[in-house]
Amino acid sequence: MLGSNIVADGHAHGFSVRVVTHIHQDHIVDLRKSIREASFIAATPLTLDLLEVAGYRVPPSKRLTLPYSVSVSIDGDVLTLRRANHVPGAAETVVELSNGYRIGYTGDFKLPGTDILYELDVLVIDATYGAEEWVRPWQDEIDILLADVVQEGLMHGPVYIYGYYGKIEEIMLLLRRYGVDAPFLVNQRIGRSVAVLERHGYRVGEVVVDGTREALEVRRSGWYIGFRHYSSWRRRRLLPPSNGLRPVHVLLTGWEFREPLRRISPREWIVSFSDHADFRQLVSYVEEARPRMLIVDGYRGGRAAAYFASYVSKRLGIPAVVQPSTERWTK
Repeated sequence: MLGSNIVADGHAHGFSVRVVTHIHQDHIVDLRKSIREASFIAATPLTLDLLEVAGYRVPPSKRLTLPYSVSVSIDGDVLTLRRANHVPGAAETVVELSNGYRIGYTGDFKLPGTDILYELDVLVIDATYGAEEWVRPWQDEIDILLADVVQEGLMHGPVYIYGYYGKIEEIMLLLRRYGVDAPFLVNQRIGRSVAVLERHGYRVGEVVVDGTREALEVRRSGWYIGFRHYSSWRRRRLLPPSNGLRPVHVLLTGWEFREPLRRISPREWIVSFSDHADFRQLVSYVEEARPRMLIVDGYRGGRAAAYFASYVSKRLGIPAVVQPSTERWTK
């Protein structure tokens, strides 16, 4: 809750505006309730269109489309969305109340590429990786390392990449930036998301939807990159060869802290790739933002939220608390 009119990434009765920072499932909980009860659903233009693809129809009269850094006044409070480096369309939220009190909410983010929110009375921060040992020193190099793994895999057969929706679309764009030009093979859900990205100016290259004639031809070639949801990883070995070529499988996870890439079999990789700031980046963000008070998101942070709040209070001298309380994790 950001003041008395605006709530972000959750539902609350009596609030006139719900902000959706991005399309991940844990940030659109009870969204249908908000669509029914709130006056407006606010998000970036891309996020609002991606919500439609995910099955959430926001009536035109309730769509509050906010490009980055454009402000709107709502009952005396001023709402602004700022750019977050997470998944396409992701945003941070800034609310300035009618009395001048300023509240910021990062949502999910990583550095670099996320705007730092300055001059805040309160900053609400995501701290998914808020424990001191959760660091990825290779985070600046992981993009090119992932592209190299995929390029090498394509020399031996098709490559399947496993990740969450939103992250998959980000990886598609990343691979194109690094010159990977093999066709992408996707399901209908991802295909619709790609169409939205293209309408918003992103260039995803050749994308083929499974079940079509084009998909059959791509499979026969044995030279393509397939994208599957993270939950399909456990069924990876059921995929048949393409054109006699066994696929290479790549799992994307933020919970690998030992090394950037781990080969678990000749054709299976685990890649330490996350759209969330690690502990080092969280500290860097707070050090630069210097809010008067920090609230660590306990809903998504678990025990790590409590640790990070304590660290900020003791090491940075900024008052910090966890909301909602992490008591349920520490009993």
